[in-house]
Amino acid sequence: MPQPYGPGNPHPLSTLRTELVWEGKYDEYGNRRTVDVAGSAMPLQRIETIDEPQSRALVQGRLFEPAQAHRDDFRNMLIWGDNKLVMASLLQQFKGKIDLIYIDPPFDVGADFTMDVPIGDARETVAKDQSTLEMVAYRDMWGKGTDSYLHMLHERLSLIRELLSETGSLFVHCDWRVGYLIRSLLDDIFGMTAFRNQLAWIYGGSGRGAKAIASQFPRNHDQLLWYTKGSSWVYKPQFLQRTMTPADAIANGVRQDEEGRWFKTAPRGDYSDQSVAELEKQGRIHRTRTGGIRIKYFLRSENGRVIEDVMVGDAWSDIADAMHLPVDERMDYATQKPEALVERIMEASSNEGDLVADFFCGSGTTGAVAERLGRRWIMCDLGRFAIHTSRKRLIDLQRKLHAEGKPYRSFDVYNLGRYERQWWQKERLKGADAEHRRVVLEFFRAQPLQGSPSPLLHGRKGHALVHVDAIDGIFTRDELTAVVKAAREAGAWEVICLAWEFEMDLRLKCNELEHEVGLKIKLIPIPRE
Repeated sequence: MPQPYGPGNPHPLSTLRTELVWEGKYDEYGNRRTVDVAGSAMPLQRIETIDEPQSRALVQGRLFEPAQAHRDDFRNMLIWGDNKLVMASLLQQFKGKIDLIYIDPPFDVGADFTMDVPIGDARETVAKDQSTLEMVAYRDMWGKGTDSYLHMLHERLSLIRELLSETGSLFVHCDWRVGYLIRSLLDDIFGMTAFRNQLAWIYGGSGRGAKAIASQFPRNHDQLLWYTKGSSWVYKPQFLQRTMTPADAIANGVRQDEEGRWFKTAPRGDYSDQSVAELEKQGRIHRTRTGGIRIKYFLRSENGRVIEDVMVGDAWSDIADAMHLPVDERMDYATQKPEALVERIMEASSNEGDLVADFFCGSGTTGAVAERLGRRWIMCDLGRFAIHTSRKRLIDLQRKLHAEGKPYRSFDVYNLGRYERQWWQKERLKGADAEHRRVVLEFFRAQPLQGSPSPLLHGRKGHALVHVDAIDGIFTRDELTAVVKAAREAGAWEVICLAWEFEMDLRLKCNELEHEVGLKIKLIPIPRE
């Protein structure tokens, strides 16, 4: 007969430690799951090297002095691909070498991420959500709600810790939805003693729109969770200037001494008699009428104004939100963050020449700020639009810095290319070619072809037949020839080929075949986001 639970036979739940647990944290045997680094690492493929001022000078036949124009100690990296695979691939070269990492991961758990994506020649769009192509990339992140989100973040934060230097810092941007969960997750990975600050970025004063009529206080701030890896780290206090007229200064308790210097006072606190004596020699002791001792803190005076340098605390209300960005900073990117926000983080927790990274780079704010401040950078994102936006932003910044006579670094654009698609097919699609083609046809608003006369023809849109290439394939000349032959034999006068990538100069082969067989051919890339 089972012994009843009690002091002599405590229930297992009564001995559990405090811990954040989610489905997937432990395997079927109760062992803690680890990140499969070996199975995730793969070669990075360099697509291009960007040095816009030098390229422009060569085209225009002008002299260009690389040694004067830019720093050649490091070539920055912009990588298109899943950040788990990217970080695993970076470990061999950059383990323990990144000084600062800022990430702004998605934190709207359960959102459907619907967005309008252009199809074909961009004259029509489709509302894309999880039920179509995005389910491939985001199924692991959102498929089981909070559980899968935490598992996704746990893997990436574990890799981030491996990449950080011993004096490195991590800042995670989040909000009320998952901030409390992410902090518990960071405690689990970095340890509670690694926690430095929970910073509040306060944007907007009073509630507007829906916030004004909601039955709760307006939610007007995001959180920045700061964790460090080792026993020492970089921290440089940041200051804001508070400018006052002399009358305003006096009204705010500021005084002038016999020498005309403006000062404020604070209680003596725990200063020893010896310290007070030293401060008195420096003229920093103020004695009250009753003989009390207060410490003087001097302010500056410029152009008839009194200026106080105020140390920035853990609540930042001086940085406007993305709706109020300067015009030249706006990238029309939904989750863009202000450069001023990232600049404060970077100035406080890194030095010039340090290596910084952002593995959810979005519009490229981290790279842009790093470039201006003389830091080296690595950025990656899964979205093609994010990579295109970041690439253009950094090219424009190179051009601007060069025009101003300031140094910059060139950067390489990478992807995980064919290797990544093979990984997705093996690990996520499980080789389900039929399901892949069904999803693509649904996304393209084409009808699946019932009883197809050829295995190369998969759908119909209007009067055109549709071919959907394999997920890990580059659509080649030979494949195009075979598809055109099959479409012509089926009596079609137009064929649409959907593929992830096309062989170089494939359009020339299309022109040749169109002239030869009298069939109209359209090549349309499958959007990655």
